[in-house]
Formats: sequence, C-alpha cells, structure tokens
Amino acid sequence: MAKIVFWSPDQGRGNTSNAVAIGTMIGQDYDIRTLITQTHFRRSNLESAFMKAKELQFRNLVNTTTSGMDNLERLFKSKRLSVDSICDHTISLETGRLDLLMGTKKAEAHESYPSIAGAIFDEADRYYQAVILDIHSGGKDIVSHQLIKDADIVVVTLSQDTSVIENYVEQKEWPDELQNKTKIILLGQYDKYSKYNVANIKRNYKINDPIYGLPYSSEFRDAFNDKDVLNWFRRARNAGKRHPSYNFFQEVRKISKDLLIQIGVNTEIKRIERGVS
Repeated sequence: MAKIVFWSPDQGRGNTSNAVAIGTMIGQDYDIRTLITQTHFRRSNLESAFMKAKELQFRNLVNTTTSGMDNLERLFKSKRLSVDSICDHTISLETGRLDLLMGTKKAEAHESYPSIAGAIFDEADRYYQAVILDIHSGGKDIVSHQLIKDADIVVVTLSQDTSVIENYVEQKEWPDELQNKTKIILLGQYDKYSKYNVANIKRNYKINDPIYGLPYSSEFRDAFNDKDVLNWFRRARNAGKRHPSYNFFQEVRKISKDLLIQIGVNTEIKRIERGVS
C-alpha cells in the first residue's frame, strides 16, 4: 500500500530510533500489516532493538550465513521472488501486524543492488499496508536514492540545531529525488522549551512541510540499548500522565496516526482497543 522512508541529511540525528519508535507504535496500535527493515551496509542497530523479545529467531538467523535481504536478493535473481517468500524471511514481532526483515550482511552495494532492493520492496508493498524503511543518511548512497524515488512519503529526521535546519532548507546534500516528494520533518530529541521550537522553526525558515517534535525519553533509550523496545512499548505505551515517558508516547502516537492518514489508512477503523493485543 505505501512505502514510508526514514532519511536524514547526516548521521547521528536519531533516524533509526525514530523509525523503530513509530514502526513499533503502528504495529501495536493498529490492525494493519506493517513491515520494518533497514538498508544500511554498516553499523545499523535497528534489528537489535527487538532482539530480547525474539531471541530464538535472532539466534537462528545469526547462525546462518545470510540474512533476510540477502536471501531475497537470490530469489529475485532466480526469478522466484514473491510476496510469500518475503513473508517467509521475516521475524514476526506482532502477529499479523508487525514483521521485521533483516538487512543485508554485505559490506557495500553493488551496481545492481538499488534496483534489486527497489523490486523487493515493491513486492512487499503488494502485501503490507505500510513498509517502513530506515535508509542510509546523506546524499551519496545509491540505494537511498532509489528508495527515496520509490517512496510514498519521506520522514526527514533533523534536530533543533540551526545549522542542520539551514542546510536542509538550502537543500545542501539533498538527493535530487527528494524535490517533489511528500515529506514530513521530525525533530529528534526535541526540547519544547527551546526558542527553536516547531512553530518558530516553521515560521522563521518558511517551511511548508509538516513538522513534528519527538521528545527525548531516557526510558526509550534504555530500552533500545537493552534490546527490549518491543516489550517496553507493550508495558508502557498506554501509561498515564505521571509516567516519565508519557509525552514521548503521546507524540509517537500522534506522528504515527498522521502518517497513516497520509497514506490512506482509516485510523478510526484500524485502531486497536487499548488492552487488546
């Protein structure tokens, strides 16, 4: 149904953790089929965020020589890629609602890899209602160019650092494919008390795209480092106002809902009642 790409102009802005938070919320709050994956060639920690809840499946994959994406590449080359084969190579995080596809174990992209990755996610798009892709930051990665081109919406991770915002507005190191894309801007580790809040940034820099601020949560960061994001969301996402991460969850939920509305999901019908999983 729709490919949602998470991209940042540079590394270290929280692009992966933003994709993890929003993907997990969608998978636990909505009765839609969602796939989450990443296309990094080095040092991605997206998969590890879910490891504790699915230790056996991860251990089995670690002991194999290839990952989900690499197996799917072989199936594509042998003309045997299908929706069923994609589902067979995922780890189910929330049954029927959220699947994880392991990224490549390759050290770098070969010349035909962008078109192969594009074909794999086009096939996944036939089954999943939301395909969430955490892609490499910056404007030089050839796979990222392809996936931004194919995306239905791009979530751009920035910060409240004015130099980062100015570079984005001036389109420095932008992939050309971003020019006419539907985009939202997500400010990670957001401080609502800063003078550079969402309203002022939008006004001062004349940004027309929707902007959201996702506040820092030490509990989320701890859960990420503990490789236990899935269980932490299950326990805490519906906690009351006294919970230390209440504002974090409120914003993740708001962003997730607005994203789904933009890709055509009826969030009122698909919303899962609290306490039902």
